[in-house]
Amino acid sequence: MSYTRMNYIEYVSEEIADELEKQYTVNGPKNFPDALCLVFLRTGPTTATLTSVYPSKETYDRATEQRKKAMKSNEGKIKSVKAEEGIASTFVVKQS
Repeated sequence: MSYTRMNYIEYVSEEIADELEKQYTVNGPKNFPDALCLVFLRTGPTTATLTSVYPSKETYDRATEQRKKAMKSNEGKIKSVKAEEGIASTFVVKQS
């Protein structure tokens, strides 16, 4: 079963949110190559939800170290983060 992390992030400003959205768009796929799915959803001027899906808990655990590095490199730019994780009982990707 797939393992998923959902991050609810509030940035310190809209400008920082714009900057980190662009950064994640470029670096996310490189930094998390084992992810089956990466979604950056801008939910407001200073908020976003980032969702990542991994093929297993083991690949998720390996990605956690990279996540810690990324969060540390953005200290002072993020006001708050709430993270949730768990087994994705349903994970469907349709190609158009």
